[in-house]
Amino acid sequence: MINRRTTSALVLSLAAASSGCGESQEGYVDFESTKPAPTQQSAAPAEDVQPDKPETTKVQSVTPVSAASEAESSLVQQAVSESATPSAAPPTPPVLTSEHSGLQGPADVPVVENIVSGETRKIELLIPEKRLRKERGTSAVRVSFDDIDLLKVLNMEPVPVNAVEYFPEWLKALDGKPVRIRGYMYPTFESTGLKSFAFVRDTGICCFQRKPKIYDIIGITMAEGVTADYMELRPFDVEGIFHIDPQVDANDLSRLYHIDNARVLE
Repeated sequence: MINRRTTSALVLSLAAASSGCGESQEGYVDFESTKPAPTQQSAAPAEDVQPDKPETTKVQSVTPVSAASEAESSLVQQAVSESATPSAAPPTPPVLTSEHSGLQGPADVPVVENIVSGETRKIELLIPEKRLRKERGTSAVRVSFDDIDLLKVLNMEPVPVNAVEYFPEWLKALDGKPVRIRGYMYPTFESTGLKSFAFVRDTGICCFQRKPKIYDIIGITMAEGVTADYMELRPFDVEGIFHIDPQVDANDLSRLYHIDNARVLE
């Protein structure tokens, strides 16, 4: 007799929204102190799954088979068993070593440090308001890595996966806005024609074996048809659309900030 049981599961996801900003007459951008209403969603009740009644079959006489037939039957059963086995999880990106610095990480992305050696800090808002100056000749506002440093803004260490829930409104308002920020290019595996790269706050991350915090690194995606060349130990500006884009890997943040439609300004 053969017993079969089937089960099902539901997975729900939530998303967050960000707020806007306005420009003052002095060339600064004042971010509105709006407080979006929290969204709540109750969990769906679990379905009661009733086990199937066992099937009954009549026992029939079995005709003896040859050794060759038994071998063929064994192969068929093995193939059915392998096809029923759940597919393995996708492989993780390979850990590579940069030819420029010797740092290791998946592709050209540095390994993020999110471990606290001492006591975990209490999260508290240290910078409730912020004014950012617009760059001349562009709609972008000037931002620094200090502005998006969560230790300085929120006394946050380590950075939890729900860090965005604690962001002040002025920081949330940057999401989707054009910004200009200065930093360094993390060592790449190609020297020319870069369509994307990791952008970090200082040369300590690039060359002296210091792992960055999650807020010390920004993923850069160049504008369509635009590329960049690797610049070693030289600061430069990047201008593009800033995104607060948290991504979780193994219950830890693997990315928090991203700039797309970018161009490099030397």
